[in-house]
Amino acid sequence: MRTLVLTGPENDDQRAVSRALKLAFSERGDSCLVVGALALLGQHIPLSQTRAMELTALPTPRGFAFLSAGSAFLREHKRKSLVYEINARYAKHLSVLLREGEFDAVLCLHRYPAESISFLRKTITFSARCCYLACDYACVPFLEETHLNHYFTAHASLTSVCEQRGVPVKKIVPTGVPVPADWVAAEEKADARALLNLPQSAPCYLVPFAEDPVAAVAALLAQMNGDEGRVCVLAPDDVPQKSALVARFASDVRVIILSPEDTLSLYLCACDVIVSTPSGAMSTFAGVHGKPLIHLPAVGPMQAQTAQFFSSRGMSLSGKDYDESATLALSLAKDEARKEAMRDFQQKESIPNAAQRVVQFLHDGRL
Repeated sequence: MRTLVLTGPENDDQRAVSRALKLAFSERGDSCLVVGALALLGQHIPLSQTRAMELTALPTPRGFAFLSAGSAFLREHKRKSLVYEINARYAKHLSVLLREGEFDAVLCLHRYPAESISFLRKTITFSARCCYLACDYACVPFLEETHLNHYFTAHASLTSVCEQRGVPVKKIVPTGVPVPADWVAAEEKADARALLNLPQSAPCYLVPFAEDPVAAVAALLAQMNGDEGRVCVLAPDDVPQKSALVARFASDVRVIILSPEDTLSLYLCACDVIVSTPSGAMSTFAGVHGKPLIHLPAVGPMQAQTAQFFSSRGMSLSGKDYDESATLALSLAKDEARKEAMRDFQQKESIPNAAQRVVQFLHDGRL
């Protein structure tokens, strides 16, 4: 099987889920091509178009839908907007990829490519099955206006919500949110700590994803007593943020700053509590593997719904700001009974092996 995975904005969830799918397809012996939204604008694009894609087209509900009105727009001799131009450019390059790529399936990880695929199915002929795959525990607005073969959701409880919005129930498949296989370590917790030179008895907090990692780490350190605890934080790709993180905490023995080359799986195994933005992929990992989870303040409605999903089921705790999140993390690290209760709720509600479930469904037509 040859599969095309179309991502939306460059963020932690899109990267994690697309990598999880690529690993799962590879394990099955299939090929998988992952293409981002900016890549489909082509080479040497103006900065103005890049910003229009990142700041307007991708975040806007129905960001692609108005392209179908293009002929009327041109007949009225109106000036095309910048967003219209990037939508047309995206559609042009995607149509070439679909015609020449000979894909068996197309997976859309964001509403924008789902809208564009729905538009192109009216204008060109290609045989690939086209599916939407949710990266959050939410039903995306206007998803019902897309016309795809299947809609892979994060949890069975979201089926009724999607159906109420107008998505045909026979097309909804609750697969879970894919998590990269390389996030899972074979080592036991004590062995992972020994390999990472982390103290065995001190509490260890992992901050893998945060909108403001400096603020998240500073809030934890401000409430820690002494230097026995450890805060491990994944450095962001953004250069200014990474520089600020290193400048602030490089000399603090309590802080371990991870680079992309470090083995994230060992830190996920070694930590006592994960402190993260409400990422669908990271939240799923915590649920499947029974890791106590604190959600930092949500960024946007999709993350807010993910945080609500987990906290309402006892699978996480959510802070309204970084200070409250830090307070919850330190308290949870010391409360064995509360951690065990959270693990029980996580095990009851989580869907493991989501990436393999998606691959299996595309091959066999069933889970």
